[in-house]
Amino acid sequence: MDILGTVLINFLMGFVNLVLLPYHIYNFFQIETLKEQMATLVLAGKSQNFFFMMVALVILLVAAGIWKRRFLRRTVYSLEMFNGTLGRTAAWFTIIMMLQQVLIIAMGQIFRGNELVFAPFGMVLVDQELQWLSGQLKFYNAVLIALASGYTFIEGGHVRVDLFYAAVKRRTQLWIDLIGTLVILIPGTVMLWWFAWPLATAAVFAQRPINIWSQTARWRGVKFEESGTAEFSWVWSFKILIVIFAGLMFIVAISFLLRNILALLEPEEDIPSHYSFDGAGEGGDPTATMSEEAARSVHLGRPAGYFRKMLAGASGPDEQAGDDSGGGASGAPPQEADAADDDQASAEKA
Repeated sequence: MDILGTVLINFLMGFVNLVLLPYHIYNFFQIETLKEQMATLVLAGKSQNFFFMMVALVILLVAAGIWKRRFLRRTVYSLEMFNGTLGRTAAWFTIIMMLQQVLIIAMGQIFRGNELVFAPFGMVLVDQELQWLSGQLKFYNAVLIALASGYTFIEGGHVRVDLFYAAVKRRTQLWIDLIGTLVILIPGTVMLWWFAWPLATAAVFAQRPINIWSQTARWRGVKFEESGTAEFSWVWSFKILIVIFAGLMFIVAISFLLRNILALLEPEEDIPSHYSFDGAGEGGDPTATMSEEAARSVHLGRPAGYFRKMLAGASGPDEQAGDDSGGGASGAPPQEADAADDDQASAEKA
């Protein structure tokens, strides 16, 4: 009972701390010394107060979304577009990896060199050994995984083992996605953040080592952890990318949860579980030239008829009536409407 009471109190305090967040930030900047500020920040990233505040935020987003469907659509669209933009930007690291690998092979196998120097107009931009540059390719790959995994998940690009998912009804699939997100995906990202935060802070800051159970921290300064070998030595960057990966996947998990809730609340709209940023045709992303409201509708899988009515505001009322009727003023198909117009013109000429 004591444990249950502690959890309940922390749960309620999560809402209180979320409301008082501006006040907490103000108090943070009122701390006199930088050492105390950084020690507070190190402990806050893995604290139970931070965890329950995130839980409160998610509950409020779900409640507000159920109450106002438009808010739910905006939230899903904003979160997914954030991760999608970040992922598509990170995809350029693939080209950087390819070009650097070609330079390494050419320098090592063709010119038999062990160092690559790039100094246009006397400005030295690159002056590293090939072994160091080969290790840097792992960093590019880590950046690609950390920043683009959420984007890939939104598009449904991760490999999955399907035992019964495809055979069940659409509404059952939505419930499977929703429960799986709550039971597996969100707890997994939280645990990853919880374990990675002490590793990342220890790799960047000169401080007394901490773990997930530490209650105190002593911050001494900034000291980036390096491997001390001839290869790419930025160990600190890989540990920070783990934290970034956990944070972005948590955002994706929340957006996926909200998307499935929206699909369950609006069954007539057939909202897909995943969204393709590249679009279905050769024109690329179909939302690129649309208004924000129209883009959200396509993004969430609104029916084509609903989407046409939404965009009809750009045309006149007569055009809108003609488009909705399918051709003529009488609502007849286009071929029959054209034939009727020809007959009427012939009668008037006679």
